[in-house]
Amino acid sequence: MLTEEKVADGFKAAGERMNTLETSQAELRQAMDQLAKSIRLQTKAFLTGRTESGESYNRFWPTEEYAKQFGELVFRVINNKAMGEGTLTGGGALVPDELSSIIIQKLGVFGKFRRNVTIVPMGSGQQTFPKVQSDLTIYCPGEGKEITPSDIDFSLLKLVPKAWCALAILSSELDEDAIVGIGEIIGISITRSMTKKEDEVGFVGDGTSTYFGMTGICQALLNVDAVIANIQGLVVAAGNAYGEITLGNFREVIGTLPDDCDETAKWYMHKKFYHNVVYPLAETAGVANLFEILSDRKERYLFGYPIEFVHSMPWEEANSQICVLLGDLRMGAYLGERKQITIEQSPHVLFTQNQIAVRGVERIDINAFGVGDTTDPGPIVGMVTAAA
Repeated sequence: MLTEEKVADGFKAAGERMNTLETSQAELRQAMDQLAKSIRLQTKAFLTGRTESGESYNRFWPTEEYAKQFGELVFRVINNKAMGEGTLTGGGALVPDELSSIIIQKLGVFGKFRRNVTIVPMGSGQQTFPKVQSDLTIYCPGEGKEITPSDIDFSLLKLVPKAWCALAILSSELDEDAIVGIGEIIGISITRSMTKKEDEVGFVGDGTSTYFGMTGICQALLNVDAVIANIQGLVVAAGNAYGEITLGNFREVIGTLPDDCDETAKWYMHKKFYHNVVYPLAETAGVANLFEILSDRKERYLFGYPIEFVHSMPWEEANSQICVLLGDLRMGAYLGERKQITIEQSPHVLFTQNQIAVRGVERIDINAFGVGDTTDPGPIVGMVTAAA
């Protein structure tokens, strides 16, 4: 685990090594320009899920928790606490002892909801979108006979974007002395924090103020009916404990998924749930079945469907808890975007304190609608543990 002492030692060692190099000011500036470009590219790749060459973007940190710990260490003061040079955790680590230290802040593994749902650009503060409930009916009237008309059954979805904001405050001295653009580093932290919150709201948001009044997929499934057994998009597991879940339960979930989204469906689960529940089930099934259930490729698969790890999905046991989802999120969830993530800094608002404010804002709304009803499942289905 990272500690302040280890971070300090790392920067000290980097500074001592750089002192041994006869680096000109021009070369140093060129290196910084390259760093800034790299950070911008990684942020773009993080948001879109693709690199500039079109390849899939993979994480840099070995685990999400590792990335989170580093981010929290450097940006612990994000909640309206001014960054200064006096303490390491307040940003002092970014100021070199003699020449410079170059930090490459690598992104965590968030943004799963944004990368998999349908992004709806919004031209106004509130928009209503039609959703097809049922398609036209096909008839064979016979030669010369009148065709029976039918109707497409529509329902309406409303998106009302809200402003999501983050604010960091740093001293002007830190901004001037830090060899790395502190604003760019904070920008990456804001980007990661925003997409992490999008994951939390999109997957497990329960409509409370913690989730800005928005309801995510898991809660939308539970809201279909007060009696879980009546919800056609949910398979009730063999028990309330993870040790009671069977491979048959996962096959039931697959059988519940409608045919029209089968080809594009993914599993969504926490990494710990995968290793504590799914993998042991495969091992128990025996070597002959292990390769049938779990692919040996880098990408993880379960019964032929790719697995996406989501940090906000639950991994601890609980009664009546949706622990895994399967479906095509693009068919069942919208992320309405009125304003993309915008990061700005200003020295004016805190002029008398000689401080700089860095602000991140986006205006979005989340609507998870593809959860079916008490008659038919939707494009997103899942497994829920038993009540007791």
